[in-house]
Amino acid sequence: MASELRVDRIIPVDGVPSGGGGGIIQVVQTTKTDTAATSSSTFADILTVSITPKTNTSKFLLFGDLKIGYSNYTAAVMWKFVRDSTDLYIGDADGSRTRCTWGLEDGHNNSTSYQLDTTYGTFLDSPSTTSAITYKVQWKADQATGYLNRTGSDNNLSNYPRTASSLTVMEVSG
Repeated sequence: MASELRVDRIIPVDGVPSGGGGGIIQVVQTTKTDTAATSSSTFADILTVSITPKTNTSKFLLFGDLKIGYSNYTAAVMWKFVRDSTDLYIGDADGSRTRCTWGLEDGHNNSTSYQLDTTYGTFLDSPSTTSAITYKVQWKADQATGYLNRTGSDNNLSNYPRTASSLTVMEVSG
């Protein structure tokens, strides 16, 4: 049996020539398959990846995929993208409201501890550097406890899920 490889074009590892763009140069991902919990009202790291840009014109496409559970219906759980110590893709400041990429306040209903939300965030960052970068997802919870990859009640029964969460970063030629 013969094999055939057909492509429209191949993008070099250092990106496309000047005037081009959009080729994927490198991809890094971290996954978390165990569970975590937070009741801290201060943002803390939950997923982290490091990447060194090939060029200073590269852009970085971030994909966050977090499964969030709640201890009760008063839980307020939030997360955000961060590059090194710079918040990315967050809402504007407005009073005492928390600036974040994703958030849910007061759960869904009185049975929230049985729910698990799949949450997503996507952002294209332009850091303009060739120095190593650390991208992170940070999370926090107010008024109750937030969980990653499990429901709040988490009974040892087959109808209670255990999931995985990830942060994927793609370097895109500029």
